[in-house]
Amino acid sequence: MDMKFSELIEARRSVRKYAKAEISKDEMAKIVEEALNAPTWKNTETTRYYAAIADDVKAKLWNDALPGFNTASSENAAALVAVTFVPGESGYMGDTPANELGEMWGAYDCGLASSYFVLAAKNHGWDTLIMGIRDTAKVKAILNIPEKEILTSVIAVGKSAQTYFKNPRKPVTEVLKVV
Repeated sequence: MDMKFSELIEARRSVRKYAKAEISKDEMAKIVEEALNAPTWKNTETTRYYAAIADDVKAKLWNDALPGFNTASSENAAALVAVTFVPGESGYMGDTPANELGEMWGAYDCGLASSYFVLAAKNHGWDTLIMGIRDTAKVKAILNIPEKEILTSVIAVGKSAQTYFKNPRKPVTEVLKVV
């Protein structure tokens, strides 16, 4: 689609109702490839993506690993993508945390990568929903995610079946202080 950035950030919204659609491995790979452009601590790129596109795997995640409200909000999604990071690398100087944030740098980098992922998905015509509430142990078991990795979210990817609306945002004057 190649939207202008201002159009892209305006168009991307959390979608909680999906129409049936399928996404190919190649298209998912392209979205992740574009998400890899997200900045990371010293280019460590510790974010990992586990994309469930097979119906039986998505069903197992919906039935066993997601709470009912997230299952309902992501029903019919073409993919459920678990996003993780490898701990102990981002935000570290050798084995020592670089500052008081320590392991939070990995979560920070993973958040940036997730933002790039949902914007890349939207630019390819896909809608998304970032879900933070899940059963971590079950998601990791279903998707064979290494124990060491830290799960940050599961992102539904699909085609919207709901009418677009924009939630009101706080005024800039409430969130920006210029000194």
